[in-house]
Parts: sequence; structure tokens; C-alpha cells
Amino acid sequence: MTEPNWSARLWIALRVLAQMNRLSGWLVNRRTEARGRRVLSKLGDNLRLPSSAAVLELGTGGGGLLALPQDRYRPTRWVETDFDPSQVAAAREFLTGRWGFIPPTVELRPADPLQLPYDEGSFDLVFAMMMLHQVEEPLREYKRRPQALKEVRRVLRPGGVLVHSEISRRSEIRATLAELGFHPELVRQGWRSDLGIYQRPE
Repeated sequence: MTEPNWSARLWIALRVLAQMNRLSGWLVNRRTEARGRRVLSKLGDNLRLPSSAAVLELGTGGGGLLALPQDRYRPTRWVETDFDPSQVAAAREFLTGRWGFIPPTVELRPADPLQLPYDEGSFDLVFAMMMLHQVEEPLREYKRRPQALKEVRRVLRPGGVLVHSEISRRSEIRATLAELGFHPELVRQGWRSDLGIYQRPE
């Protein structure tokens, strides 16, 4: 049996890498709904989401966080975004499998959190769960996160709410939110991550 040439070996390696990327994405997305359930449990009655609300999520993951409050509260509008179009596609596949279709109140689209394609005051609530570090390069920098938080403030209506969690540069994020006038309604500081509800000033 002859050894495959270098081009065949490269093709095999790329196929294996692609499979690993799909597998790692599947593993991450499989945990999304369980993480969403834990988050909602920790937020408890502090999360008030009327049925008339317009909601934006930054960093869709696999769509699991959307599924739970959508099932519970059924807001008028829910916009699910991610900088990575493949994650938007993964969320669409997950939600279609869960519900059988995408409800007309749900919009899924790629979007840059540093330059959101929405008007000022478009949303009553923004979820930014474990995603703000993703806007940085390298991930531990703190150069672009303030811009992302300014965009959150811009698209929230006065009195609107940010539900936020993060694993890095947490004190800097809290300081930036204070500078932007956000009022902390609930902050849970764990040894691994922060979870909080912050209200935009009226």
C-alpha cells in the first residue's frame, strides 16, 4: 500500500480539523441551555420581562439561553445576534429542532457588538452573557469592551436593563458600567464570574 502524498495528507488533516471544530462547537452549544437554566435560576424574580418587551442578546452561543425566557415570557420581539455567522446558524438549527419553526417574534442575525445595527432606544433588555471578552484581541485586553458597553447603553431605552455575566476584567467592567450611569439592581460576584442586572439611567 502506497503512502499518501503531502497534498492528500494536508486534505486529511484539514478534514480532521473541521470535524474537531464542529465537535467543539457542538459541545459548547450543548451546554448553552443548561447554563441558561442556571442563569435564570440565579436571577430569579429579579428578572422582570413583560410580554411587550423587546430583547437583544449579544453572543447567541447555541440559542439555549433564548429558548428558556422565550418559552417563559414570550416577549414581543427577541433579536439574537453573534459576530460569528456559524453560531447564528447553530442557534437557528437548535431552535428549529426545539420548536419545529422559528417564531415570527424571533430574529437571528450576525452583528458586530462594537457597532450594533439598531437605533437608539430599540430594546428594553439586553443579554450579554460571557461574551464581552470575545470583542478583544487578545481576549484579556480591555480596549474594546467599553465601546461594546456604550453600544449596549445606546440601544437600550431609558430605564432599560442589561443582564450581564463575565469571567475576566470584571472590576473594570463594573467601573465602566458605573461611568455610563448604569445602576446595579443585582450583582452576584463569584470566584469564577460575575452575574448582574444593571439598569440604564432614565
